[in-house]
Amino acid sequence: MRLYLISGWLLVAIGVLHNSIGVVMGWPILAAIVAEGGWNTIEPGGHMHFDRSAILWFLVTGCFWMLLGYLMQSWLRVVRAPLPKVIGWGLFSAGVVVAFLLPVSGAWLFIALGLMVALGAPEPAVIEAQTCESPA
Repeated sequence: MRLYLISGWLLVAIGVLHNSIGVVMGWPILAAIVAEGGWNTIEPGGHMHFDRSAILWFLVTGCFWMLLGYLMQSWLRVVRAPLPKVIGWGLFSAGVVVAFLLPVSGAWLFIALGLMVALGAPEPAVIEAQTCESPA
């Protein structure tokens, strides 16, 4: 139950880990983008650089996970009610699909987090009592 109360921070941590891996593994691609000035270096002249597009969307996805995690944590702190179960089932479903297609990946984290959010919600009174953080 205590993990449920920090489930948003766990998603933020997954996003940070995801983007850290992306920067390290995609460093040569990112360096090439910067070396060419950044502007219009993903699809210059109608020619798509798929490696550059992939690293761009890889990093943007991690940023959105961090934003969703912060939103989840804010919900628990401000609304003081369980997270909508659809968030948990969505994380779980995405994790299952990705784990099937790419078993050696971080998708398993989404399966665990999704189940925790979908099935592990404590009673609202417990959330009220244990989320005594000050609003940001």
